[in-house]
Amino acid sequence: MPPRTSLLSNPDRPETYRFTMDEKAEQKAAGAKRDEALVERLFRRMLDRVGAVVDRKLGRELETQSGFTTSRLIERMNRLIDERVRADERRGRIAPHHLKLKIEWGTHSEAPPETIKEIENEVLAAAIDHINDQRLRTLAPVEIETVVDIFTTGITVDPTFGEFEEQLKEEDEARRRAAEGLTPDVPKADSKAQPDVTLHIRVTTPDGTQESQLRLQPGGRRLSVGRAHDSDLPLDHASVSKIHAALLLNREGTLLVSDTGSTNGTYINGRRIAYGEARQIEEGDVVGFGDVEVRFRKAVTSDK
Repeated sequence: MPPRTSLLSNPDRPETYRFTMDEKAEQKAAGAKRDEALVERLFRRMLDRVGAVVDRKLGRELETQSGFTTSRLIERMNRLIDERVRADERRGRIAPHHLKLKIEWGTHSEAPPETIKEIENEVLAAAIDHINDQRLRTLAPVEIETVVDIFTTGITVDPTFGEFEEQLKEEDEARRRAAEGLTPDVPKADSKAQPDVTLHIRVTTPDGTQESQLRLQPGGRRLSVGRAHDSDLPLDHASVSKIHAALLLNREGTLLVSDTGSTNGTYINGRRIAYGEARQIEEGDVVGFGDVEVRFRKAVTSDK
């Protein structure tokens, strides 16, 4: 019995090519295998890219630009713990117990929860081992807190004394006053404290130009920018969102700006910055909040 055939065109034409049903099935199976292999290769490539991004941002692979690795993160953390150890007459040498793990905005959403948990466990175990090896004490069990921060690049660890910070500061101030023979009512400026920075601000809108000032403390709280009247820098213009952006002066005195979810965007010299991205403001830069242009000029003041 002759094999059954399937025609690709008019069967009455003599030049028509005929495939047997077996040949057609073989070609279909081969095509399916190729498609399956292609999908698998693409999927593996996608997983490799995502994994590389997560590993790179969490410091698990060496970055050629910064040379940052998880081991270096732990080394920095241990160094900060040693620098902040307190000598107490009653309690001995006290180490920070509260570890604040700061992760760059965007990294948390890219990394699965189990990856973040693994980093937390690794950092926490390293801190406990270091404290025990140095024969240090803590005021409370060592703990870790993970926060997503738009002004953090990559990942950092900040060891603190947690809920005891204010109490310890008061004790230090009392000891300092006692050593200098000062009464509690006599204020004395801390010579090591960094001076506040006054920002001279020039705001230009389609309606005109205004000037004002802001005062920031290096390493202090972030200031809000927006159309809301309770903003630290209120900009009363329709193109500005109520909660538009944030300003921060870091401990090094660098002024940073970050978009906090505006509708019309935040710009530096005409270039829009991504939502959640913190960018440095240089002297002479024009920062745009919607259609409002702002110039910042810093002047350091020594008075508190």
